[in-house]
This record gives sequence, C-alpha cells and structure tokens, in this order.
Amino acid sequence: MFKWLGKQFAYGRIYLWAKERLSGLLLTIILLILVFYIHSEYLNYIEFKSENEATYIGLSFVIKNFLILAIVFGYIYFYRKINQTKVSLKQTKETIIKENKTDDKERVKSLSQFLDDDEIDR
Repeated sequence: MFKWLGKQFAYGRIYLWAKERLSGLLLTIILLILVFYIHSEYLNYIEFKSENEATYIGLSFVIKNFLILAIVFGYIYFYRKINQTKVSLKQTKETIIKENKTDDKERVKSLSQFLDDDEIDR
C-alpha cells in the first residue's frame, strides 16, 4: 500500500513539474529528432549522389528537407505568436478588471450633482 502511494505521489509530482514545461520539452524532443533525421537524410543523399551522378533525383532530397524545415519553423513561429497573443489577452483582461474596480468609485449616483441649486428648482 505504501509503495503504491509513493508511486502515485512521485507520478503526481513529475506530472506537475512537466505540465508547465511540456511545450518546451516537446519542442526540444522534436528538434532533436529533426537533427537526427536530417543527418541520416544527408548521408542517404551523399550515397545516392555518388551512385547517380547525372540525375536530378538528388534535388528531390533537397526540396523535401527544405519543405520539412519550412513546416517546422512555421509551426514554431505561429506557436510563439499564439502564446504572445494569449499573454496579451490576459494582460488586457486584468487591466479591464482593474479599471472596472476603480470606475465604481468614480460613478455619479445622481445627475443633480452636476446642476446648481437654481437649475434644480426650476
């Protein structure tokens, strides 16, 4: 029983630690996999190019890898922009809430505060 509770506690602590760092960890893992992939593709390209000197098929390796990199960098760019927008929206909401709290103190209860006594008696 204590062993099971200890495991659950450890899993919970690891989950709480990884929860806020998940996007960074995932990005790091994706980039590492991408490095290994590009390296193996480069080795395949060199081997293929040495066997077939006069063909344009080797250009397909370059185009494919360029497109993969464009997709990955596009994803990273838009991911960061979305996070910046979320932060900006959160700050705007906090500012609006803060202004609403101060506006309650400045509200006028009656328009008679703006009128002189002789204007009220008319």
